[in-house]
Amino acid sequence: MDIRKTKRKNEYRQLSRIPSKTELETYYKKIYFQQSKGSYEKKYSKEEILYFKNNAKLLALIIKKLTKTKIEGKTFLDLGAGEGWIMSYFHSIGAKVTGVDLSILLYGVKKFNRHIIKYFVQEDMFNYISMCQKKSIKYDFINLRNVIEHVIHPEELLKNLKSIIKKKGLICVTFPNDYSPIQKFLYKTKKVNCEYWISYPDHISYFNKHSFLKMADRLGYKTVCVFSDFLIDIFLMNDYSNYVIDKNKGKEAHNSRINFINLACKIDLDITTNLLINLGELGLGRNLTVILK
Repeated sequence: MDIRKTKRKNEYRQLSRIPSKTELETYYKKIYFQQSKGSYEKKYSKEEILYFKNNAKLLALIIKKLTKTKIEGKTFLDLGAGEGWIMSYFHSIGAKVTGVDLSILLYGVKKFNRHIIKYFVQEDMFNYISMCQKKSIKYDFINLRNVIEHVIHPEELLKNLKSIIKKKGLICVTFPNDYSPIQKFLYKTKKVNCEYWISYPDHISYFNKHSFLKMADRLGYKTVCVFSDFLIDIFLMNDYSNYVIDKNKGKEAHNSRINFINLACKIDLDITTNLLINLGELGLGRNLTVILK
């Protein structure tokens, strides 16, 4: 069986061959963190750090803008909090933050956001949710950034979150926008020669705007907003900047993403949020964030 194939599961897609628990543990411990893959790096440039902070700022602004919800004094749970960039910003604007992740001893909050380390819990996400259920702990905001694609049972995760979110609370889910309109276009027009977005074994579940919203609706959620990030896939339309065909072009595409978002935020944060919301409505962008209630 080709491990880089996916099959439909309800509205979304999953790997045809689901990796075993042992395989995943080995991958994350020996490869993912130690080789600086995924969202974790040994060091970042000033521009990259500003980009992380701007992403957190944009999330907070969109929440306030669309829901008229105050963040100050509210409880904020970041599941899969990684290096703590989002937690750090929400803490700075007055939220009562809690972060949950297993990566704290390697890369992450200890290195980049030590000032919020006391708000971190080093624990398996599902164990933490179970603890909250037993103790009837509920949050005003729950954030999952690039987490749900790693989960074998994403529907069960979303179902369980219902029991730890307050009645008027919001759940923010960010995921890679896979099998997106632009990816299908690129494949159809032979700008790419493979489904380059499939990442075995760490990305197990695959969503786009349509599939995620249909799943969320079936599970009883209401969608407040969909917004995007930078449309990095646009570089794949140009043979001279196609980083799938020529891997050496990937770093420059990444730098362009960082510089564009930082510049847009410097010019006008409010207009930038409108731009990302409009891209999200189109279902375009490498990552999508869906705010649910």
